[in-house]
Amino acid sequence: MTNEYVSALYTWGQFTPEFALVALAALILMADCFVPQISKRVYPIVAAAGAFIAAFFMGQTSPFGMIACVTTALVLLLAYDYRKVTCASVGGAGVEEGTTELYALLLVACAGVCALAEARDIIMLFVSLEVVTLSSYVMAGYFRRNQGSIEAGVKYLVLGALSTGLMVFGAAWYYGTTGSFMLSAELVHSLFTCPMVELQTGFFLAVGLLLLGAFFKAGAAPMQIWIPDVYQGSPTPVSAFLAVASKAAGFAVLAAILVPFSRLYSIHPEKVGIIVTSLAVVAAVTLLVGNLGAICQNNAKRLLGYSSIGQAGFILVFFTNIGTPGMMEYVVGYLVAYMLATTAAFYAIAMVRTQRGSEEISAFRGLGKTNPRTAFLITVAFASLAGVPLTYGFLAKFYSFASLVEATHYQSGLIWLLPFMIVGAAVGFYYYFKVLREMYWEKPQDGDKPLNVPVITAAVLTGCAIAIIWLGTEPLIFVAQ
Repeated sequence: MTNEYVSALYTWGQFTPEFALVALAALILMADCFVPQISKRVYPIVAAAGAFIAAFFMGQTSPFGMIACVTTALVLLLAYDYRKVTCASVGGAGVEEGTTELYALLLVACAGVCALAEARDIIMLFVSLEVVTLSSYVMAGYFRRNQGSIEAGVKYLVLGALSTGLMVFGAAWYYGTTGSFMLSAELVHSLFTCPMVELQTGFFLAVGLLLLGAFFKAGAAPMQIWIPDVYQGSPTPVSAFLAVASKAAGFAVLAAILVPFSRLYSIHPEKVGIIVTSLAVVAAVTLLVGNLGAICQNNAKRLLGYSSIGQAGFILVFFTNIGTPGMMEYVVGYLVAYMLATTAAFYAIAMVRTQRGSEEISAFRGLGKTNPRTAFLITVAFASLAGVPLTYGFLAKFYSFASLVEATHYQSGLIWLLPFMIVGAAVGFYYYFKVLREMYWEKPQDGDKPLNVPVITAAVLTGCAIAIIWLGTEPLIFVAQ
């Protein structure tokens, strides 16, 4: 790839937030090494502030990058409240040595997601994705005193290597059939009009392999198998990052690959229809695997792992409607709803783990009596994930159903996907409400004292609950006016 070609796609200025995040990560590491007088409790706060500032700038250019930055900031604040468990699992109880690297890795991974969201060719797409993936390998196995964390890191490494191999193979086929790494509608159009059927077959194989790599990060079938084990074994802040920011990275890759096809739906409906049908099949399988797999889970993080798979299925439905302008706005909206609810849920899990020593759903027992205000905030988060009316999660799912109905105008055969969505939405009510049942129906056991809710956790839970309710009711208020 020539310098002229690269300069035509990118400018140094557009990557300023990414450079700033990496520089901040390096600065934190250097300060931790050479200025030991600084309390290590300062670093996650400083890193979170930097991520929030980066989110402001990314919001003007890339919504996926903005979601990643906001999530990273909230995860860093979660790491601050979770540092008791982090210290015990890294350097020993009360020892904060070795914790700063986690904050730096989160910033580097966030920079990778931001760069990925601005990728316009496969080279940038792949390099950015690997920055996220390599950082995530280390973070998943960060608790070296915890066997579950080490196991999570190894599983993520092995399956991530498979995903990387598929994506590299797809990139090679893509270049072999098109002669370019650029992702553009003009390039796809020229290939679709090419009389050589062999080239078109090779191109579809390339796109399929690239999509498999994206499915790994997005948590979609058949590349979802790693999620429950890795979420359960990883440190809770890392699980939250993987659940939201990493998923945003996966859908940013999907968007980069599929947007060129959206401009060609009216010109080549049959060829683009092959990809749309394939995405519908993947969405259906993802909905079943995620939602049915969550039914029997007793570990809260594992439950959210299967939940993230099910939610990915609803987001994939939007991509079956790639012929409609504005489709990406709905994808971003769903990710925002998912971010608010999932982040709040992981904050709740971290709080319970820190004070009750368990991540099982049963550890939430009696919170409705011992901590009624906190229980209400947690209820809002899980209700949004389930899609209860008057929450933002309900609107997100509603738009997903509406998107499928609209997609049937272009390809009527897609209506078969509707029953899978209905089953997924209905089953979600059952397993999300398992947590609420523990909080309100189960009595506290002897010795279950009211939880001491940290200030940051209380602020984030409150902010997420207010945002979920406000965004969920705003359309009704607008209509009433």
